Amino acid sequence: MKNISILIVFFLVGNFNLLAQSNNKESYGKIIYERVLNFDSNPKPTTFNLLFNPDFSVFYELREEPKEEATLKPSSDDEFDLSFDVKFNGSKYIVYTDFEKEIIQSQVSLFRDGKQKSYIVEEEILKIKWDITNEYKMINDLKAQKAIGSFRGRKYIAWFTNQIPVKYGPWKLNGLPGLILNVTDESNEVMFFVKKIKIPFLSNSETKNDFKFSSDFDKISLSEYVKLKGEQIDEVKKLFSSKLPRGAKMEMTNSKSNDIELEYEETIMSKE
Repeated sequence: MKNISILIVFFLVGNFNLLAQSNNKESYGKIIYERVLNFDSNPKPTTFNLLFNPDFSVFYELREEPKEEATLKPSSDDEFDLSFDVKFNGSKYIVYTDFEKEIIQSQVSLFRDGKQKSYIVEEEILKIKWDITNEYKMINDLKAQKAIGSFRGRKYIAWFTNQIPVKYGPWKLNGLPGLILNVTDESNEVMFFVKKIKIPFLSNSETKNDFKFSSDFDKISLSEYVKLKGEQIDEVKKLFSSKLPRGAKMEMTNSKSNDIELEYEETIMSKE
């Protein structure tokens, strides 16, 4: 499996046209977030970078490439517990948000035909209806204001700052009048915390940004992704069955979904 190909190119343009259009270096930034997924009281932190300019943002995962591991443990004379810690060295998770085209593209990985395959999922930006409150607190020496909004089955409590007047935030959470610093869902299963802010983020007066996903990955719609995701149990069975000893049988039990997105819009579901 080829690793992620992410190209973020900054280069100098003689007439400084992009910078002149925005006329605001504060529109270029780099934010480091820690995402914590706390499913089944087992918090797992991951570091992400958010790079943004006046037109788009790129939220991408920072991690070492893990390897696949599996162990086979005897539980009785004729039974074995097959325990897998499956971590594939596939593509990192990336979310590209283009406000000019009003689209989000995400680089994701799914099981297909007994192995991992990466896709680029394209969807329209879903405008979150934020309820901005009059509650404030300090975060990283910035005055943050509380907002509450719902997105795909979860209610989020976000803290944003008007001191950085951009509409960006971690993952697919955006649309507030200032940068989202911290955000958690009400069950404390999905959390993002700001760790470092670098604004303006300019090197050698860069004035043009370009981003490209790897051309090796198929592009699919959100409805196609939802359909493929629903087939993951059967795909995982294919994968694990290939690792079982001859004559062994496998049984799978139902477990709680650990998805960040718990539900989708009716318009998406009707296309399945």
